[in-house]
Amino acid sequence: MRGLGVGACSSPVGSGRRAQMTGAPAAVGAQSPCSPLAASRLSAIEVQVASSQFSAEGVGHAFELRRPISRVTARKCAACGEDIKAHSRAEVMDETLLVVLDATAEERASVILDGELMVGGFKTVATECAHDERVVVINCAGTRLHAFMPRTAAPFDALRTAGRLRDLEWEDSEKYKMHEEELLDALRWARQQTQAGNPVLVNCAQGQSRSGAFATAYLMATRDISAAEALESVQAKRPLVQPNTGFVAQLAELETVVRSEGRKWKMLPRLLTRDSSPRA
Repeated sequence: MRGLGVGACSSPVGSGRRAQMTGAPAAVGAQSPCSPLAASRLSAIEVQVASSQFSAEGVGHAFELRRPISRVTARKCAACGEDIKAHSRAEVMDETLLVVLDATAEERASVILDGELMVGGFKTVATECAHDERVVVINCAGTRLHAFMPRTAAPFDALRTAGRLRDLEWEDSEKYKMHEEELLDALRWARQQTQAGNPVLVNCAQGQSRSGAFATAYLMATRDISAAEALESVQAKRPLVQPNTGFVAQLAELETVVRSEGRKWKMLPRLLTRDSSPRA
């Protein structure tokens, strides 16, 4: 399967969050080789990364990319040396964030439950699905992922056609409300897949907030443990996982219904028939 990448700019273009940074210096390398189409695609969207993943105070200036771009230094600001997450969300332009995400995204997912559950960022989908044809995917970034990472569309569509990928159109925002029945349906699908011998890879853009929230819910249901215990277990295997504050609160609120759903599976396995079936 073809590797996945941003598929657009390699340097900042467009306005992104620049309107929120009046008076802030432009990022290094602001002159872009991107096509007008790619630039308009980026400037028309907002990258789905919650503000809570960044510093509330910030450092007082826009995050500047270090060049040449490398996996080792991409997260460090060229102006101050601080990590990108030490800046406030308003200090990081969407286009700049995309470059950092692409440069630092890992190729392999973290194993949460051996042979059953993995969590990773967008690039891990291609790697893990090519490595093991049994792997199926819960894409917590949904089709919105393709708006700012266009090269993900074709390989993800191939997996959809093959019945190997299910989308959750979740937003990484503290204000986003998970729909209870949608979550339960996705959990049923994931559990049915694992019972059929198909490991489940849960992804979002970074493998941090949305995918971490779903993996936590999966452990709540399948291991009958609290939201706090489930999140701790996921983070023990993937320290990068940190659902935004809204997701954490909702997982606690949904604990009773999610654990109750999991108990039904143990008593009546054939209940897992609702709108899904294991892929052929």
